[in-house]
Amino acid sequence: MRVMLLVTDLERGGTPLRIARLACGLRAAGADVSAGCLAPPGPVSAELEARGIDTFSCAARDARDVRALQRLARQVRRLRPDLIHATLTHANVAARVVGLVCHVPVLTSTATIEVERRWHRWAELLTARLDRGHIVNSETLARHVAEAFWLPERHIHVVPPLLAPVPRRTERAAARERLGIPAHEFVVLWVGRLDPVKRIDLIVRCAEIMGVVPCRFLLAGDGPQRPAVEQMVRLSSSAPRLHLLGWQTGLGPLLSAADAFLFPSLTEGMPNAVLEAMQFGLPVVGSDVPTLRELSGAGTRLMLVESAEPKAFADALLWLRENDDHRLALGQRAAAWVAGVGDSRVAVWAVLGVYRRVVPRRRW
Repeated sequence: MRVMLLVTDLERGGTPLRIARLACGLRAAGADVSAGCLAPPGPVSAELEARGIDTFSCAARDARDVRALQRLARQVRRLRPDLIHATLTHANVAARVVGLVCHVPVLTSTATIEVERRWHRWAELLTARLDRGHIVNSETLARHVAEAFWLPERHIHVVPPLLAPVPRRTERAAARERLGIPAHEFVVLWVGRLDPVKRIDLIVRCAEIMGVVPCRFLLAGDGPQRPAVEQMVRLSSSAPRLHLLGWQTGLGPLLSAADAFLFPSLTEGMPNAVLEAMQFGLPVVGSDVPTLRELSGAGTRLMLVESAEPKAFADALLWLRENDDHRLALGQRAAAWVAGVGDSRVAVWAVLGVYRRVVPRRRW
């Protein structure tokens, strides 16, 4: 089967990295895979090319650049895929339109429950019936797309989350020594894309509130909000406690050095960073949003904070700091649950199963 994966951009972030893992997994399973984006090429494009996977870009300047549809159509005619699998609203709408014109079956995907850009819902709602099905990786997302996009149950396919390899452990003392962190400090880690929805300002405020205890906050990531975050940290009274580490390709040393993982996002899908922390056995303090609620298992695997106030998150972190046994048990339960989900091959074969249900048998 010849599969074209399409996403809005291939910058470093949760969804593009998940698409890259899917591309590699599909190729390993025998599919002929290409992966591309509507935006100009990003760092993940180069990483895919280095792994021998054909990539393309539609070089859209912004969401209003309709010429990107023409460029996508040219790529479809060049690659002649049996199926286009798109992810995120812009890519979903583009794939539906171009797939209709080029007579290629389309599957789409939703990666997050979004509340800040209402027009995304209307764009999905108006075009959703042009595809052959919609893939999500959690029951929470399945309910969301059914309600928001008015999709019938038979149109929605739930597959397991595509897990990254378990980060390699580093001896705790050695990991801290490399980072210049004393053994007695309580270390809080955040990983992700620097974007307003991630609420980095809340993390900075937590560091200020926890100023009375020896602690350190590690922020690993990059993204459009980086200049604003850098300025925010410089102006903070807790600047010495806050470390902007940039994008990290291997999280093992950071996870090994940390005592807790903080994830206060306003909205989320099934976040890679949280799943990696859970795999590692690091206790997670997160915002009480629907997908994290599903991961939490009624609070047995994650510690969720209902309030949007920084003090509530700081109080949760301080409680974990004072309760070692609970902190360790929370991480162990999370790791055991993720181990039961299965490795990435489970998700890849589940996705292939959906492909085979919607693509004529002669194509595979």
